[in-house]
Amino acid sequence: MSAYQASKLERGPDEAVLFLREFLASLPEGSHVLDAGCGGTSFPYPEYPGLRLTGVDVKTMPGDFAHGLRALATMERLPFADRTFDAVVSNYTMEHVDDLGATWDELVRVLKDGGRMFVAVPNSHSFDDHFYRFAGYFAKYVLMKLKKRLEHQQRTDFQRSLRHAYRRGMVLECFCECPAGFSWMRDDRTRPLQPGFVKALAALKRATGLDLFRESNYIMLLRKEGLGRLRRVSHVCRQCGQHADLTGVSADSWICPWCRTENVFH
Repeated sequence: MSAYQASKLERGPDEAVLFLREFLASLPEGSHVLDAGCGGTSFPYPEYPGLRLTGVDVKTMPGDFAHGLRALATMERLPFADRTFDAVVSNYTMEHVDDLGATWDELVRVLKDGGRMFVAVPNSHSFDDHFYRFAGYFAKYVLMKLKKRLEHQQRTDFQRSLRHAYRRGMVLECFCECPAGFSWMRDDRTRPLQPGFVKALAALKRATGLDLFRESNYIMLLRKEGLGRLRRVSHVCRQCGQHADLTGVSADSWICPWCRTENVFH
């Protein structure tokens, strides 16, 4: 059977902007964009000459910065003033940082009010992420590459990402769940294994229905509104069902302010 010729993913008239290329294309000319954790650039900078592009990473890597600037820094401590950027791109970088909370703090801090953030993260509950982590541990401790840094330092998924975003005044505009492509196996050492590995997983899916590709990554487009939109509830009254936040309270029981029922702490 011959291979099916797929077409480029196009946004429908009733669909919101989401994917990186369409997000960048939607930005007004002159927009200042931060490519956070850029590596050798997360996207082809020359294709966006109308944008002011700044990449930041902890180390210098080969890339085309002819149309942008590069800064050496960690994502947990960015060398930029508050509300510097019109847009922020974090393209599969948050899973690599040492402090996820500090990274979210910084990315939101340098984003202007009303600015948008593109975020792509792996689903840490997926087979793809588990296998990637296994490969890292295998290389480090079995192949004795003891100086190798384990790349996926953080557990990321959709719910955790939204919790971080909404706590900091971001709201979700659009998202999608992406299957695994195992594109990280394109490394010269593992590329020969990639086609057979993917075919084996596809055969397993056809034979058993077990889909090890599904929901392996999440792509989100967020907007900075400023108001914290994650509210906290620590306890629920067993009588009337009303909510309370009793964080930090030390007692054996608490009295519901709505129905006056005494509840046991849990």
